Amino acid sequence: MMAGSHALIGSASWLYLAHGMGLPLFDPVALGLAVAGSLGPDIDHPKSWVGRRLKFISVPLSKLFGHRGLTHSIVAVAGCIAVLRWDGQQWHHTLPFVIGYASHLAADLITPAGLCLAWPLKRTFAFPLIRTGSFAEQALVTVVAGWLFAQALGSCG
Repeated sequence: MMAGSHALIGSASWLYLAHGMGLPLFDPVALGLAVAGSLGPDIDHPKSWVGRRLKFISVPLSKLFGHRGLTHSIVAVAGCIAVLRWDGQQWHHTLPFVIGYASHLAADLITPAGLCLAWPLKRTFAFPLIRTGSFAEQALVTVVAGWLFAQALGSCG
């Protein structure tokens, strides 16, 4: 999926879950962390939105692991949790980032390329529903994000 799609799905996912947990919906730090998390996995691709801005990280990651390898795996999610110290004290920073990150992986699972979720194992998982950059991606993202936003905001009116 494209960066804008990931950012929209990541922020909508966070709002939906924040609502369900009774957390403030429009906490700018949490929303920013969810968007950052939703873009994070593509740090392994030097031509991605985040990869172009952080080439000093993106290029070595790409050469070592390729695109949709390490950063698109359960290992990376566990690494995010460990680095951000999920210890009960940092959950307000960790949780939105990890939700955004996981939303990226879920979105990439529905593309034909799929993911190596169990990296370093080479097994690829995919539920090929849409092609990246297609009209179908835009339509699906609009529907899913709209539904998530509606669910989160439904009780605010």
